[in-house]
Amino acid sequence: KSTTTGHLIYQCGGIDKRTIEKFEK
Repeated sequence: KSTTTGHLIYQCGGIDKRTIEKFEK
């Protein structure tokens, strides 16, 4: 779930990878 959410956010706004890592954790 966390990974999917991170990818969705990345596609929507393109957040930095560190932000995605925070969501994954």
